[in-house]
Amino acid sequence: MAKVIFMHFDTVTDGIYNAKIGEPIVRLAKENNVPIPFQAKGDYAKCLISVENLSDEEPTSYMEDEELDILVQLGAISPEEAEQCQQFTISPKIRIAPMMLVKGDILVKPYKLKK
Repeated sequence: MAKVIFMHFDTVTDGIYNAKIGEPIVRLAKENNVPIPFQAKGDYAKCLISVENLSDEEPTSYMEDEELDILVQLGAISPEEAEQCQQFTISPKIRIAPMMLVKGDILVKPYKLKK
């Protein structure tokens, strides 16, 4: 089991929740009424989240190239960061909520693109 801390989504639902490793983050949020951003495919700018690993070690995290490409297109991460994530099989600090699976203890916050 992993501990997932939701912060700054809503004062009522912010808190610590237990999740199975590999569980989709949006499922955990929906089950606990956390208003995590979730949009239909294609409108990913509205469903970005900031994710901080709370473990001593960075968990290995395979990501689809599609997600990294979208994050770069949106300006949430740089092409260099995307390349590092691919090379070392790690996750960036910004993720697309519907594409993320829980891999360990994490802190999750809303993320807004800077204009």
